[in-house]
Amino acid sequence: MTMTVRAATSRTALVATVLAVTALAAACTSGSGSSDPTTSARPSTSVPVSAAVVAPTGPAQRTAAATALKFGESAFLPADAFRPNGQLAMFTVTGIEPGVAGELPESVTHGGVPFYVHVTVTQLGTRQLDVPSTVGLAGSADGRTATLTETPPDGFGKCVAATAPKDLGRGNSYATCFVAVADPDTDLTRVVYWAQTTTDPEFDYKAAPVVWSDGSPAPVASSSAPAPAPTS
Repeated sequence: MTMTVRAATSRTALVATVLAVTALAAACTSGSGSSDPTTSARPSTSVPVSAAVVAPTGPAQRTAAATALKFGESAFLPADAFRPNGQLAMFTVTGIEPGVAGELPESVTHGGVPFYVHVTVTQLGTRQLDVPSTVGLAGSADGRTATLTETPPDGFGKCVAATAPKDLGRGNSYATCFVAVADPDTDLTRVVYWAQTTTDPEFDYKAAPVVWSDGSPAPVASSSAPAPAPTS
């Protein structure tokens, strides 16, 4: 079984493989992992669930494909992945933390292991024409291949998601979290923006994602064959 998915050019395929939600969360710190070493071999980590950010004073330039960022740094990307020429929003990925097999229902993990991706999204427009969404973001083991993305269940404290603000003023932010699902023997250490939003090679995020990491070298890509992208 592999939890790997490939980017798709259609709205339906992208929705089917990348489901990320927006939420208003408190500015605090969350940890994951279990105190019982028999439940998971993954190390316990703790990452900020939100970031204190300041929007640029002038117009923002869209972040180029293949840009490498560290956790806590920001990218300027389409607020709505399906309107690539619309408004930009500022996305600040604060980190990805490993979960423990069994702490989420099978309907979410599909037999894999969850990781929790924390993102702060900042409005850049003076008028909100596009509600900022994290669709297009995903966890990744190698910084190139996106993994399955799921919505955390209501009431799950390690990864909180809710409805995004519908009228967010310029410079205002909200924090959200989504679940990245990996094969049991795979560690996700990166977060990618991989939506194919234009035919311009300079911004072909499918071929060359924007990557957030802790700055460590990317591991060798898995030899597992990826799951085919949905066709409808």
